[in-house]
Amino acid sequence: MKVADGQQMNKMDELAQTIMKIPGIILMENAAGAVVREIEKEFEDTKIYQTLIFIGTGNNGGDGLAVGRHLFNRGSKVQIILLGDKRKISGDAKTNMDIIEAMGVPFIEIEPDSLIDDAIACLVAGSDVIVDGIFGTGFTGIVPEYISEIMNLINYYGKKIIAIDLPSGVDAKTGEIRGNAIKAHKTVTFAVPKCGLILYPGTEYTGKMVIADIGIPREVVEECKLHVNTLEKREAASWLPQRPLRSNKGTYGTVQVVAGSTGMTGAASLACTAAYKSGTGLVRLAVPKSVNNVLEVKLTEVITLQLPEKDGKVCEKSSEVLQGYLNKEDVMVIGPGIGQGETITTFMTKILEYAKIPLVIDADALNAIAKDTCLLKKIKVPAILTPHPGEMSRLTGISIQEILKNPIDIVREFCAKWNVITVLKDARTVIGHPGGDIYINTTGNAGMATAGSGDVLSGVIAALIAQKVEPYHAAVLGVYLHGRAGDLAAQEIGQFGLMASDLCTYLPLAFKEISKV
Repeated sequence: MKVADGQQMNKMDELAQTIMKIPGIILMENAAGAVVREIEKEFEDTKIYQTLIFIGTGNNGGDGLAVGRHLFNRGSKVQIILLGDKRKISGDAKTNMDIIEAMGVPFIEIEPDSLIDDAIACLVAGSDVIVDGIFGTGFTGIVPEYISEIMNLINYYGKKIIAIDLPSGVDAKTGEIRGNAIKAHKTVTFAVPKCGLILYPGTEYTGKMVIADIGIPREVVEECKLHVNTLEKREAASWLPQRPLRSNKGTYGTVQVVAGSTGMTGAASLACTAAYKSGTGLVRLAVPKSVNNVLEVKLTEVITLQLPEKDGKVCEKSSEVLQGYLNKEDVMVIGPGIGQGETITTFMTKILEYAKIPLVIDADALNAIAKDTCLLKKIKVPAILTPHPGEMSRLTGISIQEILKNPIDIVREFCAKWNVITVLKDARTVIGHPGGDIYINTTGNAGMATAGSGDVLSGVIAALIAQKVEPYHAAVLGVYLHGRAGDLAAQEIGQFGLMASDLCTYLPLAFKEISKV
């Protein structure tokens, strides 16, 4: 599903009116109708209820005015509160304002120097539903202090809060909170979701998201060339590798895993198990010689390859042994639990230089590359990097705070600069392609915030590549399935105590679920 930011949504509105000749007042009317329908779903048993509508001076406020008109006509007790100067309302919003005044709908105007008294608090507390039409997707800057006070009242006293298109105060592109924001129970967004409704922290203010068709033609959406997406079940199902009846282990590819060191055998075990649980035909694990026996006991189905080592870790001589496998297998996972140090950096330099198969680069391999990101220029094959925000910070030199504030642009720029696929792991994982395409993942839960989850993800992505899924699709689909396995596990056993090994257990069920779509 396509996702837009504020500028793109404004462009869609503009193109719908200028190219498709759809009057703006019709789009506003359709938007209002969608919001009214969602409000009425909340009050199916009663026709009369107290509605308080907060509006600004822009088109979002115009939508709110149209909502008020419809609800008033249906018998609701409507009160409209304008935050701003009424003289600034123009265009289609002004048309709805004129109608509201002609109908005699109660109306209050609050300007920056107005006193926010107890009467406003009483109105908020006494309302059955509050409609947020203050800002919308075009808002920039910081929420003014007097509006922030109103937001606090709404968030504290509001019984049901319905946001029009986007909760006011949420940045449509990044999800950043612009000083303060409305915390909606439901957001009715128009045409396509907005990035800020999906990314944190904005998604915590969204409530239930309803996507409403307001009549913007499909051609207009396509013309805007939206490059941000979310993966839906139907699309995920279309990317799944096939399982032909006449097949053998070779049909489903071989995953070469390079992982583990003294004290870190679990990372290797999880990556290998996840690869098998995701459908690959064969997994070969290359490990330092001293931990080979441990992993042979832990992993019944995995073939092991003993590597020369230094202090229980892979070293430059290890890369010499692996050279024959760098063009022999279908994909290589490298990094989980291999440790850190000068020998690891040297080892990674050789691997990146000689690899002729796709690479899934994770964990300690990323830390080695972070010491000299120019190593990425050595890669001549599709490469998927799977950093968490801390690793991304080391790779880019950008603070974790800045990365979390604007993940889409940072991932897009990194992918383009180094010609790699990047999986920035977070509560909303962002997956980027060198061509500029972005997916925001919406599966997963807080129970997955546990050691080893990333190792499992590496195995899932690699298994999909081994089964001939295109690498970028494998990254997007792998993240989706990984999160879905976590959701299924949480439904069964809860989020407390959920372990990375539980994700491996539920991976087959996640595959099964989307294969039925």
